Amino acid sequence: MRVAPMLLAGVCGLAPELCAQQVAMPAVSLKATIAGEAPLDRPTLLKSATCDAAGNVYTQRTPGPDDTRPPIQEMTADAKSARTYRLPDGYAGEVGASFVAHDGVVYMAVDARSGIYVEEFSPDGFIRAKTKLQVGSDVQAWLLAVFKSGEYLLVGLTGRGLHTPFTAVFAPDGRLVKTIYEPEDEQARQQAEVGGRQFVMLGDATVGADGNVYLLHGASIPLVYVISPSGDVIRKLEIETGHPGLTARGIKFFAGRLAIRFDGSTDSGQQLIKVIDTEGKSIADYKVGSKGVNPLALACYDSEGFTLVSESAQSMLYLLKAKLP
Repeated sequence: MRVAPMLLAGVCGLAPELCAQQVAMPAVSLKATIAGEAPLDRPTLLKSATCDAAGNVYTQRTPGPDDTRPPIQEMTADAKSARTYRLPDGYAGEVGASFVAHDGVVYMAVDARSGIYVEEFSPDGFIRAKTKLQVGSDVQAWLLAVFKSGEYLLVGLTGRGLHTPFTAVFAPDGRLVKTIYEPEDEQARQQAEVGGRQFVMLGDATVGADGNVYLLHGASIPLVYVISPSGDVIRKLEIETGHPGLTARGIKFFAGRLAIRFDGSTDSGQQLIKVIDTEGKSIADYKVGSKGVNPLALACYDSEGFTLVSESAQSMLYLLKAKLP
């Protein structure tokens, strides 16, 4: 789904301070080397990967018809198995989204019959807190983020056929703070029959040091909403890559910068990671690849470079490192 150029131009023309764009720049080629590997315990596809401040890697799998409550698997920085975070037996609900905070606290957004709940886990893998979000409508949860100040950002799909994007901020006690519905969300709803759901389902979210959440939306020209804890969209960043066939799939924050990973290969056969600042200015483009273990999901971005996760047909999970020059 492509955000209509005239629509985007109209929004930016009315409020230019909300929009920022990048231009394609020469990419630096990085080799991703395998730092460790571990066997997969579930056949479902990898949905997301992320890291905590200590470099531990957490992976969430996409729920399937026979596995509606996939756990979050934690690995050490060298791919050794650590904790597993799962809903207890008998829990009447499905895992819709998850989030791992910088300090390693794990959260799950769970679709239950009585509503959507955020489950917070203790370090030993057990649920220690439960918060019901006052959603007020039928929503399929897909993304969750927790602001540094304690609010929740929930992103999903709602409406007839679950084609309408849903984005809202909730207080730490679950009260609705604000529902977010931008012109681009309406454009995605109108184009639902030709891929509007990708606007949500190909997205990702990360929390910045400024306390805002950076919400990546999947589109032909991807967008990042910069969302405050009060639910205000304070900026929109339009991401240009110079490779129209690529699809944005992940976003990570580090030291005032955002790393955005794209699915699909560049001319060199490698994947693209684009680094921008929080105002949308291009900093660097990187082509990342490792023979035989593509595609790569971006888990960490730090001063050394990128940590990525890949799966193989042999049911193995690989942890890879791509160091910055």
